[in-house]
Amino acid sequence: MNHLDRRSFLKAVSLGVSAPLLAPLVSRLDAESRGVKPMRFVFVIEGNGFPAVQAQPGGIVRPEMPNMRNAGVSKQNAAETLIEQRLSAPGVSLPEALAPLDRHRKRLTILQGLSGRVCGGGHSNDFGALGAYSARAGAKDITIDAALARANPGIFRHVALGIARDPKASIIYCCSASGPDQKVPHYQDPALAYDMLFGRILGGNTKAEVGAQSMVLDFMAGDIRRLKSQLPHEDAEKLERYADAFATIAKRQSNLTDVDPHRIPALRAEIYKSEVEIKRLEAHFEMAATALITGLTNTVTLASGAGSPNFEVTFKGLGITVDKHEIGHRSVEGAEKMELKTRQFHMDLIAKLVDLLEAVPEGNGTMMDNTVILYLSDSAENHHSTCYEWPMLMLGNLGGKLKAGDRFVNVPKYGAKGHHTVAGFYTTLLHAAGVQVNHFGQQDPELKGAIEQAGPIGELLA
Repeated sequence: MNHLDRRSFLKAVSLGVSAPLLAPLVSRLDAESRGVKPMRFVFVIEGNGFPAVQAQPGGIVRPEMPNMRNAGVSKQNAAETLIEQRLSAPGVSLPEALAPLDRHRKRLTILQGLSGRVCGGGHSNDFGALGAYSARAGAKDITIDAALARANPGIFRHVALGIARDPKASIIYCCSASGPDQKVPHYQDPALAYDMLFGRILGGNTKAEVGAQSMVLDFMAGDIRRLKSQLPHEDAEKLERYADAFATIAKRQSNLTDVDPHRIPALRAEIYKSEVEIKRLEAHFEMAATALITGLTNTVTLASGAGSPNFEVTFKGLGITVDKHEIGHRSVEGAEKMELKTRQFHMDLIAKLVDLLEAVPEGNGTMMDNTVILYLSDSAENHHSTCYEWPMLMLGNLGGKLKAGDRFVNVPKYGAKGHHTVAGFYTTLLHAAGVQVNHFGQQDPELKGAIEQAGPIGELLA
């Protein structure tokens, strides 16, 4: 491509397809220049259901009715109005499944009653769980984790890690997508992920490699600026900001050489090269914390047996000898205790992640003050889910952008006035991140005319 053709190509790209992709980055760079701390998002998504009973605090009563498909396993929300309570209120206690989070109660928000009927339900909602669209459609569109990563870019836009049924698969594609049919790879092999994230910092010719990348980005920025003379004033100003964005990306790439390698934990073979699922998951959480603390990324997704058929993972490291599929069917003795043990293990990992982020000063507080950690199951409320209810946990409030922390929120039942969907919750997260979208994902046609599905959830957005 000669220089003139390249200039024409850059002009078309800069003012066309790439403009909506670069706009969030430019907005983010403007915020950082004003001293606004970066927002961080961590998604922990576990396969095989998160029963509402395991998220219901003691001392808080909500109306319930038997689940249509799983009578006796989980009760379904029947509240006619919003139920809200402080988790620190007298007589309120966290459920046993969430006990490891007790020390972080002031940061914890328990969300009950959200629905996600458009996803379909069943063993797994796959990409629909984070995309708020039909699971049958595959990676139909961008998922919420990838959308937030786009709005809050780091050196690595999005870090995705996880464990699956087959421990020999180095990379899995299970629940995250950056666009239609663009599945985000989740690194299952911790050693491979460690090398991907930290290898260029800890060894190799990092400066030469990153320097070459920065030169390309700088060249693109220069070419874009040379287009200004051909454009009206307003478009020229926009183009200048896009050029600044490219230059800043180049600078961020060069920052790889500035990351302090002493802040990166050594690769411990006992967890990073283990085939035991709990060891691998422990390694992934450690890498997630390190990537956030060193500024390599602002968005992490941690998948634990999420997506079909990964819900069949067996937690042998916890002394459990049957897979989660059998446990979900309650077809083995002691299934409920096994499920509880697995849930508490995940909560313990999340609690330790909060500990690590709270230990890092940032501004007048800590990194956790500008972070939100979200926990959910890809199959909503049960092993065989209906998606009439989708329990979620949220730790953190993004520096006060969310009405979160020390809260229990149960929205009205499906179809009742004031009911909200998972799609509405994801819209709320985007608004908190500065992305003013009318609606994320797919609206529920069964609720059309019954409830307002556009815009963020007022009870959660500050």
